Amino acid sequence: FMIYTAYSSVAAQIGMASIEAHEFLKRNWQAWRRHGMVFPGFANKDGALFPEQFDGKYAMLHRVDPHIWITFSSHLSCPWLRKEHKILAGSTSGMLWDGRKIGGGAQPIKTRYGWLLITHGVDYLRFYRLGVLLLDLFNPSVVIYRSPNAILEPQEDYEEGEPGKDWVPNVVFTCGAVPREDGKETLEAQDELLVYYGAADSTIGVASAKISDLIPKQFR
Repeated sequence: FMIYTAYSSVAAQIGMASIEAHEFLKRNWQAWRRHGMVFPGFANKDGALFPEQFDGKYAMLHRVDPHIWITFSSHLSCPWLRKEHKILAGSTSGMLWDGRKIGGGAQPIKTRYGWLLITHGVDYLRFYRLGVLLLDLFNPSVVIYRSPNAILEPQEDYEEGEPGKDWVPNVVFTCGAVPREDGKETLEAQDELLVYYGAADSTIGVASAKISDLIPKQFR
């Protein structure tokens, strides 16, 4: 399953599509099937589906400005009901790195210590930075840890960009995350994560970090 932002001149919404595993492995991209909008007619972005169920229910993260929400559903068809949902993490305040809004990006990563989510935050100067949320393994609506500071911010020329040349300057935005070691379902402190990110909305970069770099020792 793929959760994506479907953007029109009216509003950005969350779409869902799926493909059979054997078709994906054959790279038969024509086999993707669209299921429609998850929350039709409702402005929403940054959807991410957990790869496991919780008490028989699916869970999805999404962003209704300016907060990250979590919603549960008994099915994967569209649309989802707007009943079992809550704000998972809100924007902060003032001039903090996530004071304007906060959102997800890559799918949650399962670690021994909880579900690791690479978030993005926006400040009032419209700088985009990356941060971390750690969610409970059995109840992902519970936040165990939230990084007080950004883990990645625009510093390189291709991240800062140039007004008029690049789409959106001063942006790093998480687009995907995978373990460096293939086939490992639950990551440990020494395991390394590769985070793919958009830079100035014009190029794609990759950053690497160990799980121990992202989750402080007291939460491991």
